[in-house]
Amino acid sequence: IYDVDSSIILAEPMKSRTKGEILRCYKAIHRVLAKNGYKPKLQVMDNEASRVLCDYIAKNNIELQLAPPRMHRQNLAERAIRSFKEHFKAFRATCDPLFPANLWDRHLPQIIITLNLLRQSRLHPTLLAYNVIFGVFDYNKTHIAPPGTKVLVHKKTNQRGSWDDNGIEGWY
Repeated sequence: IYDVDSSIILAEPMKSRTKGEILRCYKAIHRVLAKNGYKPKLQVMDNEASRVLCDYIAKNNIELQLAPPRMHRQNLAERAIRSFKEHFKAFRATCDPLFPANLWDRHLPQIIITLNLLRQSRLHPTLLAYNVIFGVFDYNKTHIAPPGTKVLVHKKTNQRGSWDDNGIEGWY
């Protein structure tokens, strides 16, 4: 989802493209925006929107506009989706070649953070999109390392045998 005022791009992983799963993802992102003072007033979507989703949007007093299919100029979210895809692909390219591809969704929170730390807010041009929604990002509290980096995780002495290695391999 792309919010025009803050210029933030948010994403939620979906297990499938069923109506219920799409609604679950929409609700999750809608809660994040509303909780931080950016309750949507207008939702522009392509004409693939399900009746269940349209009903939920109407129930929350959000005006709905359906853009014609393959008319990306009329839907600002399409450009945001392209930006997200390119950022996602760049993230994947930095992963260790042995990183399991099926763990892509574990990177989503960091992908969203780094993408929105690069985007300027439209409503508040002196702020980043991330800062408008979530406040100032604290680099001391959130570690950001290259994704898919192979790491050694320390095992406490009571969790390993006396001659076992002190750590196990894992992924950041």
